[in-house]
Amino acid sequence: MELICAIDLLDGGAVRLVQGDYERRIGADADPAELARRFVAAGCRRLHVIDLAGARAGRPMQLELLGEIVVAARSEASDVVVEAGGGLRRLADVDALLERADEALLGTAAIEDAAFLRACAAAYPGRIAVSLDLRADRPALDGWMRTGDTGAEALARRLLADGASRLIVTDTARDGTLAGPNLELLTRIRAAVPGAVLVAAGGIGSINDLRAVVEVGCDGAVVGLALLTGAIDPAEAMAVLA
Repeated sequence: MELICAIDLLDGGAVRLVQGDYERRIGADADPAELARRFVAAGCRRLHVIDLAGARAGRPMQLELLGEIVVAARSEASDVVVEAGGGLRRLADVDALLERADEALLGTAAIEDAAFLRACAAAYPGRIAVSLDLRADRPALDGWMRTGDTGAEALARRLLADGASRLIVTDTARDGTLAGPNLELLTRIRAAVPGAVLVAAGGIGSINDLRAVVEVGCDGAVVGLALLTGAIDPAEAMAVLA
């Protein structure tokens, strides 16, 4: 299973939000580019970069900073993959992001507009992933400010049918809490889409949590706050997963 190190961007810095609340943020002890270098130096080969300001605004707001992160990460290792998202609602914005990053992470637009997801997937085969952020089994949209209607399993199947290359599943109630992942949710999604690339996110706070996600059958795990606080050492996590 792949360890995916998260860097969330807000006001030009790296932060983690507690349950998606913009008023409850935990700042990193390094700027985003330095944080990227640190993660890659520890062995991480995939970074998960989210523009939180963009997610709220509905358009990318920090593309220049994203470019700096990519350059910094590749100064440590040329094979690092950077997936990025936040506010991607138009194909032109996806174009601009993919000039800098390797993969684009769609959210609200992909969930509410199947044609948009299909167009992005056709333009960039294998480079369009979808963040399936869930609140009580329903999609959390527009920076988690509102909730949709479609059930989790049906939505996962539809997103893959429309061209998503991978799904990143987050239980928003656990995100930024270190309370552990929602294994029941991940198990259901895994059963619904057995052949998909499935990534767990939200609440992962220990090496044992990573082991539990492996047992569920996930292909990757996004870890954020646990890396910032030191609850998980990235080098140790890489060794355990290997």
